Amino acid sequence: MREKAGDAHARRERVVGVLLMLGSATSFSTIGLFTRATTQSLGDVLFLRGVFGALAIWVVARLFTKQRMTDRANFRWPALAVAGLFTVGMTSLVGAYRLGSVVNVSVIYATIPIVVGLAQLVLFRRKPSPVFWVSGAAVVVGVGVMAGAGLSGGDLIGMGLAFVMTMCVAGVILISRQHRDTPMLAASALACLLSSLLAAPFLDRDLFDPKGFAVSALFGIVTLGLGRVFLVVGSGRVPSRDAALIDVLDAPMTPVWTWLVLGEVPAVSGIAGGCIVILAVLLGVRYDRE
Repeated sequence: MREKAGDAHARRERVVGVLLMLGSATSFSTIGLFTRATTQSLGDVLFLRGVFGALAIWVVARLFTKQRMTDRANFRWPALAVAGLFTVGMTSLVGAYRLGSVVNVSVIYATIPIVVGLAQLVLFRRKPSPVFWVSGAAVVVGVGVMAGAGLSGGDLIGMGLAFVMTMCVAGVILISRQHRDTPMLAASALACLLSSLLAAPFLDRDLFDPKGFAVSALFGIVTLGLGRVFLVVGSGRVPSRDAALIDVLDAPMTPVWTWLVLGEVPAVSGIAGGCIVILAVLLGVRYDRE
């Protein structure tokens, strides 16, 4: 009887984790839309995004969890490591999009399931199933198809930063899974504030432009506040490889936002590649087991 109750609890945890990871991918997929919508300088956007992201995380922790930002558990090494990885990853992401093409950044980030699988193999001696490797490879192929003829060598520095970002997110997923009892929300808020601190020297006089201020604030709340909360909480409830697969769903979701809000119809290659990514993720989540 206890075994059945335990299995039911594990299934519920997994379902909740999958839903949270889908929320993370959805939130993260709006980055391109917000980037297009704001007219502020890069320094202003990063500063406001970090401040409002931290505020959103604080509100979530206050209303929906029992975590307090001042708890000593928030400052254990796993939480601090997540904060550092988030800070480096968010900074690298901006640099990657500024120096490299969106296509190259997306393709490199799509390798995150493979990075997580290799890390588990090397660090924890957990051998991924053939289904996982097929799914991970199909995700990369799907994003490549979305890129179409635009896939090229690109800027090496931008692509290098994209890989740094990929490694950071993979690290967050692995640490959150291995240390599920360690609170991570405060670490996420700290990372947001650190990113604002890095952007502070580059603030412009248009910081309080009403439209730009509102868009940048919403940018922080959606992508850093909700998105990173979903990622940290969700990746602790599902196998790390599942979390990595679901996380790349932001690639096919991104053109959906620009279509719905800006009226930009996706190209045929984008639709085809997006379908490949979605099917690959569904295959991995359904049949791969950690």
